[in-house]
Amino acid sequence: MSYITLGSRGPQKGALDNTGINPGNWTIAFTPDIIDVNVSQFEVYKMIVNSANPVLVTFDIAVDLAKWDTGVYGNRNSWDPSEPLIMRPTQTLYFFYSDLATDGFPPVATIWLRYDPLVAKGATA
Repeated sequence: MSYITLGSRGPQKGALDNTGINPGNWTIAFTPDIIDVNVSQFEVYKMIVNSANPVLVTFDIAVDLAKWDTGVYGNRNSWDPSEPLIMRPTQTLYFFYSDLATDGFPPVATIWLRYDPLVAKGATA
């Protein structure tokens, strides 16, 4: 298996949630226009999140509002899963933080993308 990198996206800063899922809290959104890939499917194989908030915060990861994972340490965390997140170019990746957007400490996330050309070639949308 020979992966091809699609590079990183970010750092993306958190903003006041506008999804209705995480009202009043910070949310980071990697929308299709930010991800900007043109393969049928790709992997988010690495992410790094951090926040200057001195209080321990958590975050949930979702794809198109469907929860995929939870991060217990939202202040400083990285993720290199053995089972990477597989996405399609029309999907949005969200990081829903547990802290109020009024605290003055917006979280930041960076993600790394790659794809397997053999899988992407045969995949259908």
